[in-house]
Amino acid sequence: MTGRMNEWLLAAICILLLAACQGKESSESLAPAEEWQVRTGTDPHSFAEYEKVRVEHLRLDLDADMDAHVLSGYVRLDLERVDPDHPRLVLDTRGLDIRDVTAPESDGNHRPLSWSVGEEKGSLGRPLVILLPEGVEAVRIDFASSPEAFGLQWLDGEQTSSGESFMFSQSQPHYARTWVPLQDTPAVRYTFDATVRVPEHLMAVMGAAGNPFERNDSGEYRFHMPQPVPSYLMAIAIGDLEFAETGERSGVYAEPEWIEAAAEEFDVLEEMIDIGVDLYGEYRWGRYDLLVLPPSFPFGGMENPRLSFVTPTIIAGDGSLLALVAHELAHSWSGNLVTNAAWRDLWLNEGFTVYFESRIMEALYGEEVERQLAVLEWEGLVEELESTEDGMASLVLDVDERDPDDAFIGVPYAKGRFFLDWIEHRVGRAAIDEFLRAYFDHFAFESISTQTFRAYLENNLVSKHTDALSMDEVDQWLYQPGLPEYAVAPESDAFERVDDWRQRWLAGNAALDELPADQWSVYQWLHFLIGLEDELDGERMTALDAAFSLTDSDNYEILYQWLMRSIEARYEPGIERLEAFLLEVGRNKFTRPLYGALADTDWGRDWAIEVYERARPGYHPMTRQAAERALGLGD
Repeated sequence: MTGRMNEWLLAAICILLLAACQGKESSESLAPAEEWQVRTGTDPHSFAEYEKVRVEHLRLDLDADMDAHVLSGYVRLDLERVDPDHPRLVLDTRGLDIRDVTAPESDGNHRPLSWSVGEEKGSLGRPLVILLPEGVEAVRIDFASSPEAFGLQWLDGEQTSSGESFMFSQSQPHYARTWVPLQDTPAVRYTFDATVRVPEHLMAVMGAAGNPFERNDSGEYRFHMPQPVPSYLMAIAIGDLEFAETGERSGVYAEPEWIEAAAEEFDVLEEMIDIGVDLYGEYRWGRYDLLVLPPSFPFGGMENPRLSFVTPTIIAGDGSLLALVAHELAHSWSGNLVTNAAWRDLWLNEGFTVYFESRIMEALYGEEVERQLAVLEWEGLVEELESTEDGMASLVLDVDERDPDDAFIGVPYAKGRFFLDWIEHRVGRAAIDEFLRAYFDHFAFESISTQTFRAYLENNLVSKHTDALSMDEVDQWLYQPGLPEYAVAPESDAFERVDDWRQRWLAGNAALDELPADQWSVYQWLHFLIGLEDELDGERMTALDAAFSLTDSDNYEILYQWLMRSIEARYEPGIERLEAFLLEVGRNKFTRPLYGALADTDWGRDWAIEVYERARPGYHPMTRQAAERALGLGD
């Protein structure tokens, strides 16, 4: 042992003795000596030194204060000391009130540990450094979240359909650290148990086993996750919830106003699970349920294992927007089962999932519908790549020095999907299905990098199809910007027919009542409206609205495109509907572009800011951040 290490151990012993005598105040006031200094490690978006000490199991005990907007309690972390000589545990935190850190002992007592919270580093928060004496295999951290926790949204009764308060989490990509101190990196997977106490008139649910089918009388709920998951899949929600069964292993939770419509909309859940199993093997999570969140949820869905969170904006009454549910279910294999180890490799989660989603949609609704969806994705990707910098236009993203939220653009989703489409085109569907099934089995419950995938692909598919695939071509997809010239663009003659009708109407050669719009799928309608960008004036908007009642559409995807056209044409009925829409819906896919489009006009920015200020209290922090950027507010 070096002299420097001996000096370090002596200093550590002194610190431990001092902390044992003087407690929290002493540990927080320690000078920033070398042993307390922390930098991000293998995962550039986490302070965790998980190659040295790794969390294996997490035990949560939480009380929810719905009025104060605080989760408080403790978490016990059971550790694997990969390097037995490594003297500390480093956790990720952001905005947490760390109250005490101890080591549980066999007699039920808790041994004080020395700890310190480091300096803040932007969205990464602050590292919590805990010195680990020899023999300590678990730590308990008493803590409370902040009312402004970025990973939690608290809604008061006037912001929900039930009139009761509601809370839900959004931990992806690095917001679990805002409500639990842990190793907040997708490279670390752990099992967990949780006890959550809530007001008796509310129900708690988690992305775990043990979700109740009805509210209990105590307000205490217990959960267990037997499969290891990364922190970004840590999920909790509390509200006035009801449950409806959709199958033997599936169901839906929602506020009372939504539960009947949700159960009808998602009655194909069981069939979707069966399709996934037939394609790529065993469903390994037990149940698959959905939680319909309030409209302020910033995303379409979040793939929390066993309990995906979804937006009510996909409830169209006709099942036409169920591609999103297929996507979240597909994550049960691609993402949840086999996970990207860092956010630079997000395509391993999302590209695989979009491909898997397309296969589920094809099995449910046929090849023509799936091809329409593929064309929309291709067109969106091509448009996005035109304005995307090189480092963000390859599958492996240049986000190590960025906020990991920046990874969530269309490239890892759509380009990843079309990479797998290209492989299927080259080797055939049977070969890629055999490969993917083996891939999910081989890496089940592991977090991997692109390099790991690349080696597996080379050894298990490319080597068997050297006449069809080359690693040079694969590397161009992975590491070069844009789409390779040999990428396979999807086609749909259904869209060609829509294009023909659109052009004939714009040219005055067809009347609106001649359009076969009642035969169009939702994707054909979206293609029709997208193709009208900057083509409409008030008179044409009025005619379209009179013919198809687009301002009153119950399909949020169609309504969103109509509202974009309304901004372009300054169509007053659409602008009135837009105001109500922005006050109601917080889904970033819609709100960010709508605010951006308003900000780009010579008349709409000030009005948009005024609407935003009224809508802001009901928005998730992520929606607020995106909207303010779109409006040019703040820094």
